[in-house]
Amino acid sequence: MARLTHPVLIALFCLAYAGFSHADSAPTWMQLSIPQRTALTPIAYDWDHLPAEQRLKLLKVVKEFAKLTPTQQQIFYTRLKPWTQMTQAQRDAARENFKKLKELPSAEQNQIKRLWTQTVGSDSAQPGPGQ
Repeated sequence: MARLTHPVLIALFCLAYAGFSHADSAPTWMQLSIPQRTALTPIAYDWDHLPAEQRLKLLKVVKEFAKLTPTQQQIFYTRLKPWTQMTQAQRDAARENFKKLKELPSAEQNQIKRLWTQTVGSDSAQPGPGQ
């Protein structure tokens, strides 16, 4: 399996929040399947308080969780709670930044990824918005 990079993990979050139509209600924590609960463990106590739209979007992302390596799953865990605590404007800005990154030439993307990885590595105890 190809190794997913940090931007791919960010993209999973972005996809979860991009134009997803929803019903008026979303499942409660107790209605989630065991695999869904496993993937969403970091926000277990917050789940039932999240807006229905946000819960439904996160469930879409969870479908990809099983495909991640254990290391990638850990990265997902560390970034899930901060992502759900961001305002809509902050999430929109993170998506826009990701879009801009993807439009850059490959060499520039790689340079930014290296710098970002170094920053995250030195500040791994406190992930920032969009990480």
